[in-house]
Amino acid sequence: MNGGGRTTEGSLPARTAGSATVQAQALLPMIWADPQHMPEQLAFFAVRRFGPRAAASVARRKQGGAAGDDELRREAIAHGTHMTIADGAVLGGPFIVLMPVSFVAALLSQARMVLELAVLAGRDPLSEERVADLLVLQDVYPSTEAATEALREARRRPPGGRGRIPRRTRWSLVVRMAAILGLVGGSGKQGTLRRVVSSLPIAVLFLVGMVLPLIWVPALAVIYRKNTLRLGTKAVQYYTPGAAGDLLRHRKRLARLPRTVGVAAVLRVLALAVVPFAAAAAAAAAGLRLAGGFWGTCLIVLVAVSLLAATLWFVHRRSRRRCRR
Repeated sequence: MNGGGRTTEGSLPARTAGSATVQAQALLPMIWADPQHMPEQLAFFAVRRFGPRAAASVARRKQGGAAGDDELRREAIAHGTHMTIADGAVLGGPFIVLMPVSFVAALLSQARMVLELAVLAGRDPLSEERVADLLVLQDVYPSTEAATEALREARRRPPGGRGRIPRRTRWSLVVRMAAILGLVGGSGKQGTLRRVVSSLPIAVLFLVGMVLPLIWVPALAVIYRKNTLRLGTKAVQYYTPGAAGDLLRHRKRLARLPRTVGVAAVLRVLALAVVPFAAAAAAAAAGLRLAGGFWGTCLIVLVAVSLLAATLWFVHRRSRRRCRR
């Protein structure tokens, strides 16, 4: 499986080629070609592309003089949480079209963290057993036996699709990605009522995000942080049961590690989110009336300036990413 992750990286700098967002764009056509096996395709791809990098990352940390395996595990979880937030929390109302890329990037970042924890436990990150492990840790299947059985029916390296699948199928895939990430309910079986209740917060966030797109960034950052820390702890319990107790005893220390990462970015987003409200207040103070009287004008200015701020922020991020390439 280790040959698949090295064929597309020769023309890109290593850091850029290793980006989960870049890899997500390569994986999505495979998902569109085999939508019924989305979790399996994602797990296959993660092991192929990130297995070698997981081993290399652990080797670098060991050479850097980390205190021991416990410290290495905490570093792996902290870095995985940081990367999940950075790669996954880039959605906004006018950019809902990017939702699949963003969700897949977040899932790949989490998968790389799990693979690093597997390496620390002495497991081969390139083995197909890690594919089954990922599916179990993501709660897609209840056991490795069930995951292994399901993998027999999934195609390895399906030919890339062009995304021309029914909209209902595409949306169900997005919802399933969100479930695996912990954004809506769970990826396992749930009753209808429980699933609806658990989906209400993200539904409200989605509706608010259509008006104030930048609210997605800090909101998803909080959700991703919580769920990635939980997944990291679960992976340690899975691979190294004897070390889980120490990790849980140091949970507060672990939780602080990713909290400081990306604070400046979140503050910038929050500052941009204030701009629409300030513009609406200024329009009201100036006596501007566009439509619907006072409140209609405030709403129009709020939405228009919010979309403009989100667009500028998005273009800025894209330009920076292109410069890195």
